[in-house]
Amino acid sequence: MNNAKDSLRDQFAELEALLRANESRLLAMVRRRMDPALSARLGAEDILQEAFLLAKRRWSALREQPDLSPFTWLYRLVLDCLIEAWRREVRPVRNVKRDMPWPAESALQLSLGLVGTGTSPSSAYVREETRQQIHQALEGLRQQDREILSMRHFDQLSFLEIAQVLGVTQSAANVRYVRALEKLKTLWKQMNPDEG
Repeated sequence: MNNAKDSLRDQFAELEALLRANESRLLAMVRRRMDPALSARLGAEDILQEAFLLAKRRWSALREQPDLSPFTWLYRLVLDCLIEAWRREVRPVRNVKRDMPWPAESALQLSLGLVGTGTSPSSAYVREETRQQIHQALEGLRQQDREILSMRHFDQLSFLEIAQVLGVTQSAANVRYVRALEKLKTLWKQMNPDEG
């Protein structure tokens, strides 16, 4: 009996170490993706706490998937908890087919990551105009395309980690990322036909 308790205690200590090591990275991910309507009701820490409780209940499931990185498993749980909280707290009528919205702040961060910063007033004006156009182009993408761009540029996940989160092969994740960038590029060219 003591061996079972010790084993369980060791597993939870390992989970706690994993949670502590990735807490700031996961909190940053939740804050970037949190819709303002949801953040008025819940904090990012609430989402993380919910995910940690879920991780504790599902910890043994990770052991059954030795090829899955513990971080990507945890990342997926946190993302699932965020989506579920949005559905539960914000949406008046639950519709599973509807996607979680892309917060304006996330589009701003992604656009600033794709566009270099400038320091002069004219550069600031051009940067703001470009940011707005990128935001508009991002809004034209499907949720899945925005999601993979976010995972790669914000969350700095490797293609292997993205593949594990999405449940696809690494090459499929790479292809999806390239296609999302191509779609963004196409939308950008449609919005700015005068540019080369």
